[in-house]
Amino acid sequence: MEVVKDRISLVAGACDEVGRAIALHLAQNGAVIVACGSDFVELSKLVNQIRESGGSAEARQADPASSADVKRLVRDVIGQYGRIDVLVNNANAQCGKLVCEASDEDWEKGIRCNLTPTFYFCREVIPGMQTQKHGRVVNISSIDYIGWPGQSTYSAAKSALFGLTRSLALETARDGVTVNCVAKGDIATSQMSAEQAEKIGSTLPVKRIGLPQDVARAVGFFASDASNYTTGQMLFVCGGKSAHCSMSI
Repeated sequence: MEVVKDRISLVAGACDEVGRAIALHLAQNGAVIVACGSDFVELSKLVNQIRESGGSAEARQADPASSADVKRLVRDVIGQYGRIDVLVNNANAQCGKLVCEASDEDWEKGIRCNLTPTFYFCREVIPGMQTQKHGRVVNISSIDYIGWPGQSTYSAAKSALFGLTRSLALETARDGVTVNCVAKGDIATSQMSAEQAEKIGSTLPVKRIGLPQDVARAVGFFASDASNYTTGQMLFVCGGKSAHCSMSI
């Protein structure tokens, strides 16, 4: 992972456990982290953790679903560092309602929180990457993009994210920019009990639940030069669940 050393890496959605793990992993391998999100307290904790470990990081508060906020943040980051080398889009907010129970507001929130931020950040960051003839964009999707009961708006947004990824990859391939997607499966969180994690893990082919670090390592690959011939791709980090689901249909 030496290939991400000193690269300016904007992690959008760094407040949750997957976003924090991604930022920590990139920082441990030498990247300069700009952690973005709406919760400045959580961002500050992350930045302090990175700095205490000898890494370089700063927090930038912004509403990822606000076009003006994203435009301002990206402008300020480029003004400070001169460039953005890596963009990680980790927008994530589940709905948990059946489609016939979801309101207009539920639908709009699902799209606004899970798809719109990625569009905003890509629109602002990618032109600079094209100019410098190098860049890495990694979008975080979910295995739920294949469809899951009770997650209609979430699945729709995460499925659209893959279409956006592929379109952007084709638009930027000649400019030395790669755009890829990581579809995370069941990931353990601090809110989950050990019993819950074990129960979920027992249903997966690998017989364990995923960790935020599993997602982070996949992002690390896409952010590095090891992936310079890989673009427009979806990588499932799900312990084999995607293959298992397809066999069960």
